[in-house]
Amino acid sequence: MKKVFAVMLALVMCATACAAADWPAGTVNVILPYGAGGDTDTYCRQLFQRISAITGQTFVVINEQGGSGIVAAMDVMNRAPDGYSVLFNHTGASLVQEATGIADFSYTADFANCCTVAIDETYALVAIAEGGEYKQYSHGWKNLEDMLAEAKAKPGTVRYSTVFGSTTEYVGTMLERQAGVQFDNIDVGTSAGDRMAAMLGGQVDILAANYMNVKDYIEKGDLVCLGIMSKVRVPGIDFPTFVEQGYDRVVTAKKYEVKFPKGTDQAIIDKLAELCRQVVVDDPSFAKVLATYFAQPLYRDAAQMNIEDPAEVEALKAGLAAK
Repeated sequence: MKKVFAVMLALVMCATACAAADWPAGTVNVILPYGAGGDTDTYCRQLFQRISAITGQTFVVINEQGGSGIVAAMDVMNRAPDGYSVLFNHTGASLVQEATGIADFSYTADFANCCTVAIDETYALVAIAEGGEYKQYSHGWKNLEDMLAEAKAKPGTVRYSTVFGSTTEYVGTMLERQAGVQFDNIDVGTSAGDRMAAMLGGQVDILAANYMNVKDYIEKGDLVCLGIMSKVRVPGIDFPTFVEQGYDRVVTAKKYEVKFPKGTDQAIIDKLAELCRQVVVDDPSFAKVLATYFAQPLYRDAAQMNIEDPAEVEALKAGLAAK
């Protein structure tokens, strides 16, 4: 009986190893929690186009919006852990949701981490410029202090575009606390496109977004940049940081991550991680694309993510708890 069991176990292990070795043998669905055209969508498509070229298999990016990323995350959680469903998201939403308890699951414990592929530290706070195409909605603010002066004089009237349970809510809260102001926090949608349309339509007064999403409007003179939410100045972005302006808690970085449903074969996870590493570390064209959007390649393996992401959740909790 022991010999029979040993043979059966060996056959199962062999089948599993063979399945991992053959992966991907068909289409892989990459679930993306946001709409097309934004930073997450752009970086995801650039990554998996290259992985598709390496493997000769199709990686289909599926934009699945809702609940600030929670809908897509739960979809992936509930899919079979067969290696053919992947979640591509960023820590700006996932770790904030975990820190605030908005999600009733854990991004750090309820998925199988694969790797991190990029980092974007270009979050910018913008307002309508007084001389641009949308000047009818301008408050005439030329800088951050102009906006904060009005926010202090008229509490609760400056309308801030917030995606609740995301980095926009976190940095908005940090600015309110450090500057001693209160915004009118309005959720006008989760995608960069929806939020920008709301700003240009006069529905909100200030918006925080990746610089790539506001750059053209700033250069054209339609928007004014009030500050960048990085610790130090980002090369190529000639605007002051919030740290420079005295608001050292208004800092954020979005790390873009790849995850599988929990229970996915580790050999498959390792295989995709290695494919991602090849693109992130060894492919200069990927770094060039990211640089176009002022982002940078960042490779972290699952072991690093398993340590660093929970630590970041605790740091976010501490930041939100501090007055």
